[in-house]
This record gives sequence, structure tokens and C-alpha cells, in this order.
Amino acid sequence: MAEERAERALLLVQERRFPVAQQIGRLLLELRDSIVLDSWAAYWLGEIAVTIDDRDDPAKRARFTGWVESFVRAVHGHARQRNQPSTTTEEARQALALATEFTFQERPKIPEQVPRSQPGNPARRERRRTRGGRTAR
Repeated sequence: MAEERAERALLLVQERRFPVAQQIGRLLLELRDSIVLDSWAAYWLGEIAVTIDDRDDPAKRARFTGWVESFVRAVHGHARQRNQPSTTTEEARQALALATEFTFQERPKIPEQVPRSQPGNPARRERRRTRGGRTAR
């Protein structure tokens, strides 16, 4: 049940973010020649290119938003591995910075689980004993 709620929450957040993801996707596609890509980033950019205008239901819009985020992570991961910049022009750097901000700004809050009681006995009160077995106050 908690997993279903978390999945629905993610779907709603991603769908709400879709219009911005679509704009960012178009910008990244425009500047693709100025972004340093590895095979994963190229794959995600290809998914963005093929599906950018074909998002007619909430699940598809949510998936598209996730692809933009995956693209951003792949580009940054490749740049870290190679220890080189992820872009070759200032315009592409700004576009990637915008996409990065979009990717990491808002994460859905996953509903917390209801605390469950722990098995076992509750902790006993600490008692001080006096001679004769009576408890001291």
C-alpha cells in the first residue's frame, strides 16, 4: 500500500513538472552538439527526441520527465568519470545548469510508514532497593 502511494505521488509530481521538462528537452536537443555525451546520455537524448511531442497521458508525461532527469545524470556522470567539462559552449553550459536545477530541485516526499510497536516487553523502571526489599522514594 505504501509503495502504491509513493508511486502515485511520484507520478503526480512528474506529470506536473512535464511542461518544464518539455521546454528543457527542446533546449537540450537544440544544443546537443555542444554537450559531451557518452552512450547513456546519447540514449536518453534519443528517447527525448523521439517522444517529446508524443506525451498524451499522465504516465507518458511522467516517463518523459524521468528521461530528462536520466539524461542530466548521465551527462554529469560521464563528465566526472572523464574529469572534463560536460559542455563545449557557454550556451550549452547554461542549458545544462537549468536542466540540472530542474532535476534536483523537487523530489516527492514519500509517505512515512506508520510506526509499529516493537516486540518484547517495555523497559522496566529502574528501582533502587533498600534493606528489607522496600523501594526507596
